[in-house]
Amino acid sequence: MEEHNEEKKVVRYHLERHKWPDEIQAEKEQKRKIITIIATCIACFLSGFLVHGIINKSSVSSNSQFAKLEQIYSLMENQWYFGKEDKDLANTLMTNAINGMLDNQWDPHTSYMSPQEYESFASSLQGNFVGIGIQYYALDEDTFMVERVFKGSGAEKGGMIKGDMIKAVNGVSVKGKDIDEIAAMIKGELNSSVNITVVRENKEIDLTIQRSVVNDSVYGYVDQKVGILEINTFAETSGDEVGKYLADFKKQGVNQLIIDLRDNGGGYVTAAMQIASYLVPQDAVVYQEQSKDGTIQAHKAYDDYERYTFDQLVILINEDTASASEVLTSCLKAHLKHASTVGVTSYGKGTVQIPITFEDGSSFKYTIAEWLTPNGKHINGVGIKPDHKAELDPAITTGILNIPEKTVYKADSVSPFAKPIQIYLKFLGYNADRSDEYFSHQSAQALKSYQRDHNLTVNGEINEETIKSLLSSCAKKWHQNREALDVQMNKALSLLGK
Repeated sequence: MEEHNEEKKVVRYHLERHKWPDEIQAEKEQKRKIITIIATCIACFLSGFLVHGIINKSSVSSNSQFAKLEQIYSLMENQWYFGKEDKDLANTLMTNAINGMLDNQWDPHTSYMSPQEYESFASSLQGNFVGIGIQYYALDEDTFMVERVFKGSGAEKGGMIKGDMIKAVNGVSVKGKDIDEIAAMIKGELNSSVNITVVRENKEIDLTIQRSVVNDSVYGYVDQKVGILEINTFAETSGDEVGKYLADFKKQGVNQLIIDLRDNGGGYVTAAMQIASYLVPQDAVVYQEQSKDGTIQAHKAYDDYERYTFDQLVILINEDTASASEVLTSCLKAHLKHASTVGVTSYGKGTVQIPITFEDGSSFKYTIAEWLTPNGKHINGVGIKPDHKAELDPAITTGILNIPEKTVYKADSVSPFAKPIQIYLKFLGYNADRSDEYFSHQSAQALKSYQRDHNLTVNGEINEETIKSLLSSCAKKWHQNREALDVQMNKALSLLGK
C-alpha cells in the first residue's frame, strides 16, 4: 500500500492490501469487456499525454502502431454504434483500456482505481471513524450485546462495558430492529451526544455517550494475564494504537503476548515497521526489498521507539493474513526466539507497489519490487507456514457469493452456493450429507428442517432469504461460543500454559 504525504510533497511506496481471488476474477471479467482499446492506453501511458490531447493534435507520433491506436480510439469514440449508450464514453474507454492493459497472469496487484474507488480505498486505511466506539451483535431478534468497547472511545468514557445489552437509543426501543437500523440510530455528528439504555446484571442503566473519532484498526485486552492484540489492518493510526496497548500491558505486569493477524490483509508497511520497532532490537532488519535489477535493500527497525519485551509471544495467522501482516510475522519470527505462529499458511503476498495519483483523483499502482523476509526468503505465492497448525470449523472461514435476486436452487442441482450452505447446516447441527457444490436430496431435507425451525418458507430451496438467515445463525453461534470454537486462540493460550 502506498502513502502520500501532501504537506512534504513526498510520495513513499509501500505494500498494498492484497485482493482475494474472487475479487480478482470479477475484475478480470470486467476488464475483458472492451479489450480492443487496450493499445490506446498503452500509447497514452508511454507518451505521457491524455488521450483527448493526442486526438485533438495533428502532431502525433509517426510510428505506425501509435497511428493505429489513435485511429481505433477515434473510431470508438466517434463512430462506434453503441457509444451512444454511454454518457461518459471517453472516460469509459480510457478506464477499460487501462484495466485491460493491466490484465496479466503474473501480477494481480498492479491496478488502476477511479477517483471514487481510490477515495474509498484510502479512507478504509485511515483507521478511524466517527462513532461511540463499540462492536455489538444480535444475541436474538430483540437483544444486542456489546462485544467490544474501543480504548479511548466515547463509549468507554461514558461507562459502557463488554457484555452490556443495548435496550434503547435516545428512548427508542431497539426491539424488532436489525443491526443496520440500530447503527443508524447511534450515528451522529462529531462531538454530539447520544443516550443509550443498556441492561447490566438485570438493571437498566442510562448512559450519555459523546460521539468522537474512534480508532478501530487495533483492539487489545488482557485474558488470563496474557496481553492480546487484534490488529485488523495496518492503518495510519495502527502503530500508535499498538504502542498505547503495549504500555498498558506493561503497567499491568503482562509478560506474555498474542498478536492476532487473522484476516488482516495488510495496509501501510510503515505501520508494520512501527509495531515491529516496539518488539525487536534496534537495527534489526524488518524486511528486505529486491528491485527489478536484483538490488536488495534492507529496511531496519526505527531507533526512537520504546522497546517492550515478553517472555513468550504467539502470532495467529490464517489464509487471509497477507502483505504487511506477513512482513510483521516474518520479522518477529526472525528476531525473537520465543515467537511462534499458530493457524494455517498465510496468503503469500510478497510484492511492493508504487502509486501515481492523477489530477482527477484516480490512482495507478504498479509493482516495482518483491519484498523478502529478514533472512532473505521469498514468500510471494508461498506464504508463511505456521509452527503449530490449527484450523477453525470451515463454517467460520467459508465465504459466500451474493446470490442473484430471485434465484433459487433446488435439490439435485449443482451450484456454487451449495457448498457453503451445506457447510453452514452441518455447523448448526443439521444433517447435510455433503460439503461440495452438489446440493443433494438429503441436504435439501436438512435445509427444510432449518427453515421450519426458523419460521422460513419450508421448501428445501437455496434462496436469498434462507442464506441470510443461515449466515445470521452461524454468526450468533460463533459469538456465543467463541471461547470453545476458536481453536486457534485456544492453541495459542495452551502454548502459553493457559
